Amino acid sequence: MKLAIVDDEKKITDLLESYIKRFEQENMITITVSVFHNSSDFLNNYSRDYDLVLMDIEMKGLNGIETAKEMRRMDKRVVLMFVTNMAQYAINGYEVEAVDFVIKPVSYPDFVMKMQKAMRYISRNQDKKLTLNTPDGVVHLNVSDICYIEVIRHYLIYHTVNGNYTVRGVMKEAEDVLSEYHFIRSNHCYLVNLKYVEAISGNSVKAGNDSLQISRNKKNEFLMEFTRYVGGLQ
Repeated sequence: MKLAIVDDEKKITDLLESYIKRFEQENMITITVSVFHNSSDFLNNYSRDYDLVLMDIEMKGLNGIETAKEMRRMDKRVVLMFVTNMAQYAINGYEVEAVDFVIKPVSYPDFVMKMQKAMRYISRNQDKKLTLNTPDGVVHLNVSDICYIEVIRHYLIYHTVNGNYTVRGVMKEAEDVLSEYHFIRSNHCYLVNLKYVEAISGNSVKAGNDSLQISRNKKNEFLMEFTRYVGGLQ
């Protein structure tokens, strides 16, 4: 895991580094940390392979929100979390897709809770390849590109951002493979990637450009899982 800290206060970056080392030891993981004490150095040396950026909001020169906007022009994927004593401005973090914020002074228990949430978001960015044997030949898909899967008789239709692909198969087998990547049934016909859910209204869910039916016996579970997904709880 690769992490960047952006904060103009050295005592804060030192504290966060000590917390990260402790978190590494307790969770038996390896975290490579890069520290930047001003936004210009961070942006000029930005690396697209960061998994997580911890950023202060109030900094000299370009503030954290403006820095994050520039970062987002280079990288839409990286997980961003603000570390700030300006809670009243944290709401602006939604403009740059910050997943959360940590209020200074930072306690270790709070830091651990926020890191665990960040890691759940990071896991969403770790893609899996899927190989489909279609009538037109073998197709390799990124799981993150699949909007939903539809079953018609003995065929599965993979609706993706790049088009649709049909294969012979059983929905249960697809569900077993994809459930850990936030796919859930809306009814017996559809297996939906929660990443692409834009709206849930009545007995239908909008996934990408399509409206799919939610069955009555699946609705509560679907809503619960979608709420957990949006809240970063899975």
